[in-house]
Amino acid sequence: MAGAERARRADAGAGAALPLLRLIATLFPPIRVSAGQADTVYLTQVGRENPGRDHAGRVVAPGSERGLAEWWGLGLMAGRSPAMQHLFARMQGTAAHFRLATVEGEAGTGKLLAARTLHRLGPAAGGPFAPYAAVEFLERAELLWKENRGGLVYLARVDELSGERQRQLRKFLGWVARERMRVHAVTGPVQLVAGSAQPLRRLAAGGGFRADLASHLTAIRFALPPLRERREDIPLLAELSLRRWGERYGKRLRGFAPGAMEVLIGYGWPGNVRELESAVSAAALECAEPWVRPIDIPPLDGGGPMSEPRAAELSAEDANLDRAILRHTARVLARAGGNKVRAARMLGISRSTLYRLLDADTASAGSPD
Repeated sequence: MAGAERARRADAGAGAALPLLRLIATLFPPIRVSAGQADTVYLTQVGRENPGRDHAGRVVAPGSERGLAEWWGLGLMAGRSPAMQHLFARMQGTAAHFRLATVEGEAGTGKLLAARTLHRLGPAAGGPFAPYAAVEFLERAELLWKENRGGLVYLARVDELSGERQRQLRKFLGWVARERMRVHAVTGPVQLVAGSAQPLRRLAAGGGFRADLASHLTAIRFALPPLRERREDIPLLAELSLRRWGERYGKRLRGFAPGAMEVLIGYGWPGNVRELESAVSAAALECAEPWVRPIDIPPLDGGGPMSEPRAAELSAEDANLDRAILRHTARVLARAGGNKVRAARMLGISRSTLYRLLDADTASAGSPD
């Protein structure tokens, strides 16, 4: 009898809970995405009441037990600031529909990552992603256009084109429009994204760019804010970067010790996300596991030698020659503000050699543009 009574009460409790469950399901419907788009939706991680810090006040990297309370990203990009959330919403709503767009932002803000994200979100996702320097692409534009059929072509540094190259690009865009009207089948890329470190319309207003070309390129425009205007994103970006570099270097890095994150937040980051990535990379190589301390962060003003940690704090693997080279390279790259041309000049090596020293995904094709 006692067992039957307990079963009856359990059924009654479950029945009473059904209306509440239905209400929750109505208010918070599940997000359904295809398998190919599973990594492009907003990401949310629920943590503890004190987001991102442990009992000692240390900032903890995401993915650990005491991760960030919540963080958002879109594709390869991350940002919890209102500016980035608004940008993500625009990118999601527009990616499937445009043929020509421009991504504008200072050097190092992530224009290349934004273009890659648009590629993943849009109709060209099944085709190639083909990034080129605009001036190099225009040297054999029609051939490269046809080689990347069905994909997305990204043209970097459009704002640096000479007057003659601008005229050539305008002529090429006219040819693309005629080709699309003449041939019903897809004979070239589905989408084209231009990258510019300067607002093209403002540049055109000052006489530095063709007004007709600027208007054509920026009919659909995505503006990436500089890191100094979204400082609330610095902890998130630093922690995600630390996790990536820790995995690459084989270090068990848990996060930032007291004072380290304050150093990062208090800096102006003229090199934007690229400079932050370089600084975190150098700190990850320099630090004694498992916490990054203020002393591990390279000088952020571009001047003065970096303080060397005490020998007793160095791990045995820091004596490895490959790690020493990587540590020095990352340190110089951070001092150069993430500018690879300047860093290669400071190191006395070619830019191609610098690229070989750095990871191809995180330092060249996948680095913020």
